[in-house]
Amino acid sequence: MTNTVRTLSFFNNKGGVGKTTLSTNVAHYFALQGLRVLYVDCDPQCNATQLMLSEDQTADIYGYHDEADDDVAFRRSLSRSVVSLFLPLMEGEPSIDHEFLAVRSKRFKVDVLPGHPALSQIEDVMSDAWSAAKGGKTGDFRRIHWAGQLAAAVESRDDYDVIFFDVGPSLGPFNRTVLLGCDAFVTPTSTDLFSFHAFGNLSRWFDAWVAEYSEISERCIAAWGAHAFDLERKLSPLRLPGRDGRALRYLGYTTLEYVKRKANGQEQLVGAFERFRGRFADEAARIGRSLGFEQDDYMIGYVPQMHSMPATAQDVHSPIAGLESSDGVRGAQLNQRDNYVANIHQLAGEVLGRFQEATRRTAVPASAQ
Repeated sequence: MTNTVRTLSFFNNKGGVGKTTLSTNVAHYFALQGLRVLYVDCDPQCNATQLMLSEDQTADIYGYHDEADDDVAFRRSLSRSVVSLFLPLMEGEPSIDHEFLAVRSKRFKVDVLPGHPALSQIEDVMSDAWSAAKGGKTGDFRRIHWAGQLAAAVESRDDYDVIFFDVGPSLGPFNRTVLLGCDAFVTPTSTDLFSFHAFGNLSRWFDAWVAEYSEISERCIAAWGAHAFDLERKLSPLRLPGRDGRALRYLGYTTLEYVKRKANGQEQLVGAFERFRGRFADEAARIGRSLGFEQDDYMIGYVPQMHSMPATAQDVHSPIAGLESSDGVRGAQLNQRDNYVANIHQLAGEVLGRFQEATRRTAVPASAQ
């Protein structure tokens, strides 16, 4: 029997909140629990790709070692990245290319579908498809469900248990299409005024987006007529609240911990930061209501301030938990690493628990139970 593939995204419309560091380390934790993970880098900045893969691997993907001219190297790099999925869509086809080349990250223990700067061009393709789907164009409706098509293809091959989608800080059409293929998502935040306002924008955006998507889907399903069920199933399936039990679920948010002051050896809470922290819960609840999936507590956990350690991990392309003395982490830093890892794994374990509960799946390796 084919295993059911579940899909998870880390999504916020504000940068600088530690999203890539968090998502890559959570992916590593999932892998440690026995889950087969495919990490799809949908951010044109490609930070996750550069973190998880070695310099030789990225050089091979993007053609840094090629002696061919820049144009040839660029075109070749498209076929070695996530952009390869979209080439048929860019030519007007309704389906993605189901064949792709994932690259193994040995230290993170996951497979990576590399990002590419050309992903910024896909935004226009998805914008056009979204507009056409509003008019009942079923081919374009299938295009905007490319992530669901990818999940269905992976599921049919039984290659992975979980697909992670990492996206850039945008509320544009492309990120909407990523969410349409996701079972659940997490919002990484930081404790500051700008992050709070971005979070508020996100909650209001979901209110409008869910309503708009509901109208689009019903119009297109009606246009399919007798073929609606089969085509809907091929989309793996539609992430519409109440439809087939696989609506998009909101697992909650994480907070990037600020640096606390110390007095008499004790950490002191900073009132301004704490006031912002307390205001996130209301906006998170609003997102949950928009998606028809409410829970009592949307706060998943705190991401510790790790100072220079994330930079060290980036230099050696390692998860925090994988850093060793040979990577330049020595003495007291090893104890710091252990403390950070304990915090990250506690948070990642909470994400995994909420993910399993929200998606109500049972096809999980015994070691991940």
